[in-house]
Amino acid sequence: GHTGRSAASRFDFGPLALGYEAWYATPAGLEHDRVQKRAVRDLVPRVSGGTRLLDVGCGTGHWSRVFASLGYAVSGVDISPAMIAVARAGVLTGCTFTVGDAQRLPFADGSFALSTAMAALEFMPDAAAALREMARLTKAGGLILVGMLNRTAPLNRERIARAEEPYASGRLLSPDELHDLLSPYGAATLRAPYREDLRMGSGARGDWDDPFVIAWVRRW
Repeated sequence: GHTGRSAASRFDFGPLALGYEAWYATPAGLEHDRVQKRAVRDLVPRVSGGTRLLDVGCGTGHWSRVFASLGYAVSGVDISPAMIAVARAGVLTGCTFTVGDAQRLPFADGSFALSTAMAALEFMPDAAAALREMARLTKAGGLILVGMLNRTAPLNRERIARAEEPYASGRLLSPDELHDLLSPYGAATLRAPYREDLRMGSGARGDWDDPFVIAWVRRW
């Protein structure tokens, strides 16, 4: 979630904040959410003791709450005050939420064991700069996890062709482009959550039909 067609964001999510979570209660939302959460829970280890996790572009805190349920102390950051207000009004156990710019975050180097951006980088004006900031904040050996809407998926191509928002304003990446974006920070691996057996490691290339792709690196 982000706000304003400005230096900080490609699309204004603020007016959508109050109704944003309602999509997850629709049949399509429930199914997409189930598939994506299953894939993320397979990748993110359950922890205890308050291991710190950064959730960049946290929006209403949907994914922040998932990570908190796995035992993490989650710091959610979003540029949209309206989205952060909704996040704070929800269940806060294990989560704190802050309004902030993904390119200039108020944390010390190596503050987090895990940094995430779920359907967020594609709506930032400079995804590479935001990812550099995530890498700065992730300790050596920590995990950087990105979930991104896939530009090559037929569903997303149709949304863009219809000028459907927020897809039309975002800069969705192909799996190849996402792989290359992450590669400076570690050996990037991608997963297509709708086909559990399909992964793309550091040597593989190709377009996928999955509307949502998950990628991760272990920080150098």
